[in-house]
Amino acid sequence: MVEALEAAGVPAPLRKNVVSAGEQVTELIEAQADQIQDLKAQLAEVDAELREERETRAKEAAENRKRIHEVETQVEEATDGTSIETASNANPDDTSTVSNPGVRPPETPLEDIVRVPEHLVEESLTANQQRARFVAKDVHEYTQSVPAGRAIRSSQLRQVLTAGEDGRIYTETVSRVIEFLNELGGDAVEIRETQGGERVVVFADAFVERIQAYQHAIQANHTVVTDQGVEG
Repeated sequence: MVEALEAAGVPAPLRKNVVSAGEQVTELIEAQADQIQDLKAQLAEVDAELREERETRAKEAAENRKRIHEVETQVEEATDGTSIETASNANPDDTSTVSNPGVRPPETPLEDIVRVPEHLVEESLTANQQRARFVAKDVHEYTQSVPAGRAIRSSQLRQVLTAGEDGRIYTETVSRVIEFLNELGGDAVEIRETQGGERVVVFADAFVERIQAYQHAIQANHTVVTDQGVEG
C-alpha cells in the first residue's frame, strides 16, 4: 500500500495518515470479528440451555400428567360408593369419603387435586402442586371479586404462600405455582396482567362455587362424624 501511494506521488504526511487510518480500520474489524465470535459462543450456550430447559419441562409435564392420572384414580377409588350418611365409620379427616348429590363432580384436574385425601397429599403431589392445592382449597378466601370471576395478584399469592409455610417464598416458586394453577385449572383458570405488568390469576365463578360446595360438604361430613362420637 505504501509503495502504491509513493508511486502515485502522495506526500509523506498524507501517506502516514492513510496508513494509520488503515491500521485502525483493520484493528476495528478484528475487534468486531472477536465480538461476533463471542456472541456466537454465547448464543450457542443459550440455545443449549433452552433445549435442556425444554426437555426438562417436557419431562416434568409428562410426570405431572402421570401423577395427576394416578391422583384422579385414587380419588375415584376412594369416593366410589361412599356418602356422607355412611361416613360414620370413616376417618373424619379423610375427605375422600365425601359424596353428596348437591356437590358437583370435579371438572378440572385442579379440583381432583383439592379432593386428594390429606394422608395422600405428600406422596401424591410435588411441593408446588401442594402449594397450588393449598390456594385452590380456600380460593374464595384468598381472592377478590372481579367481572371475570375471582382474582389474586402474584404479590398477594406470594403472601398467602408465605403465611401458609411460615417461610420465605421465592419469585420462581410463585411462578411455578401460577403455572400449575393455570395448567391444572383448565378453562376455569386464566392468567392476566395488570397495566403495571403484574400477573393475576383469575378463577371462574363456577370453579369457586364447586370448591366451596365441596368444602361445605367436608365440614358437614366432619360434623356428622363428630356428633356420633367418633374420635379424629
